[in-house]
Amino acid sequence: MTDTVVVIYSGGMDSFTLLHRARAQGLRVHALSFNYGQRHVRELDVARSVCAALDIPHKVIDIRAMSEVMSGSALTTGGDIPEGHYEEENMKATVVPNRNMILLALATGYAVTVGAGAVWYGAHGGDHAIYPDCRPEFVEKMDAVCRVANYEPVGIEAPFMHMNKGEILAEGLKLGLDYADTWTCYNGREKACGLCGSCVERLEAFAENGLADPLAYEAGR
Repeated sequence: MTDTVVVIYSGGMDSFTLLHRARAQGLRVHALSFNYGQRHVRELDVARSVCAALDIPHKVIDIRAMSEVMSGSALTTGGDIPEGHYEEENMKATVVPNRNMILLALATGYAVTVGAGAVWYGAHGGDHAIYPDCRPEFVEKMDAVCRVANYEPVGIEAPFMHMNKGEILAEGLKLGLDYADTWTCYNGREKACGLCGSCVERLEAFAENGLADPLAYEAGR
């Protein structure tokens, strides 16, 4: 059993916490990020900065060419970013077709290359209502496939699958993490918008933990 994992690291709160959880468990971490043409590409700058500070091997893979076959999401080219809570119907506009299956497949190949026994990603309970590729049944089936797809079995794990954002934040706070080193907003502007589903959920998580978010928000947020 290898003590090395590949963490799919977006630069957001969940994967940031996941990265540090793996390190806290004594695992050797390889961080893997993806540029799929997301509007909030600044999250990748945050990811680079964190990995450099922690001396974690980090690769950013450019898969923007895949937009030709996975287009239509508001996160890439499909119109305005919707506002509101994730449970609202309009948030389905933020689904990138088949994104996590593609990212997990690429990460599995990388795991074989670096001798990692598992790929971790930050799917959590708050994503289930909108994102099919963050649901338990998806993780279970991807895990089964990736264990037989190569000579070397690679597990797919989502340690936060049954936690909400507030619980994930609480875990990170116990680890002493600074969430100023993350980016969540789906709009890639200088400050977080405070209105998109990702911002709303983040702000709720901080409120649940009785804290103010260290990120700067646009006026009136």
